[in-house]
Amino acid sequence: MDVGFVILCPDRNVGGLRNTLGSVTHHSYNRESICVVGEDATAAELKELKQHCETHKGANTITSLINVGMKKIKHEWAFIVFSGSRIQPYLERKIETFAKNDTDVLFPVVDRKCNFIDGSFNGVLFNKKFFAKVGEFVTADMQKQGLNDFELAKMFWAVDAIGHGCTFKAIVGMRVI
Repeated sequence: MDVGFVILCPDRNVGGLRNTLGSVTHHSYNRESICVVGEDATAAELKELKQHCETHKGANTITSLINVGMKKIKHEWAFIVFSGSRIQPYLERKIETFAKNDTDVLFPVVDRKCNFIDGSFNGVLFNKKFFAKVGEFVTADMQKQGLNDFELAKMFWAVDAIGHGCTFKAIVGMRVI
């Protein structure tokens, strides 16, 4: 399976990036990883991050980092993970077991949340072509009383994805820690 890792690094923490890259190296056949930071990253921070892996700039929202990562990843599948997280051993076996079609979107069950909108985004797997077909996540700040911007953006994207034949699969044991 052609999988690459998109490491979201909004805090520009080099130690967290190295931690995640180390777990990718040891637990996923040393797959290629790219890093995406926010627009507030300085030139010095970018230079330091680029010493460890390919690094790109997004805007000021998590959804913009995801969108940039999905554009820049060179692989058929993209595994989204936040910097500082560690992937589990045998992750790719689980992915290969459950990702049967390019319309499958896999995400981990965390704290018994098994729906895409409320669930964890740390460990989501997308097919790059399918993501491009559905379109990007909404990146605007949607300040509504009582609504979470990220969950609202996930909901809008999920509605579009379902319209394109998406199957969301909540996977127990795919948790990224």
